Amino acid sequence: MIEIQTLIATIYILYYSLIGVTIIAFALVIALVVIISKQK
Repeated sequence: MIEIQTLIATIYILYYSLIGVTIIAFALVIALVVIISKQK
């Protein structure tokens, strides 16, 4: 049971970290687009 709980916890951490990285990357892309559009 302990191994299964550890596996589930690891999966949750990886899943949420992946979502966090995706949101950060998306925000960076939007920021770049805004900066480029303001420079024109």
